[in-house]
Amino acid sequence: MFALMAVLGTACSASDEGTSSAEVPRTLPSALPSPSQRPEEERAVDAYLGMMRALVDASLDGADDHPDLERFADGQALQLTRDMLAGHDSVATGEPVLTPQATEVDLQQDPPRVVVEDCVDESNWVMEGYEPASAEERNTRLFVATVTEQEGEWKVGELWLGDIEGC
Repeated sequence: MFALMAVLGTACSASDEGTSSAEVPRTLPSALPSPSQRPEEERAVDAYLGMMRALVDASLDGADDHPDLERFADGQALQLTRDMLAGHDSVATGEPVLTPQATEVDLQQDPPRVVVEDCVDESNWVMEGYEPASAEERNTRLFVATVTEQEGEWKVGELWLGDIEGC
């Protein structure tokens, strides 16, 4: 049993903080709401969700890239997501379950910055040829994204993946 990120991702160190039991896991949205008049913190989380949607869609198609990755990510995060997709001939099945939360918000910084932490459940997001986790097992990994506002748009600039079973 291997989840997609165990096969594609390279673990980078991140904090071992988990998510609270009060969080409600959710699947990725198929479309994001219009950003007009939304709180900046929510727009930053939407950028993270948009990046994840593009990453998952590309993995489900077996693609090396996705046109929306540049819309929602740049810098190290864009390079990491592209590296995760590049060079794999397999197609993923299923989707991860996300529980993103803004854990740090600094709108006075230049540029404004929001840190999003997400205990991603990758149990059912699996590369072709591997078995998904059983109902008793969960395959989780902490994702930590630094999202900044650039010319009115929020983009994930840094993305760190914690250890498998790290949250």
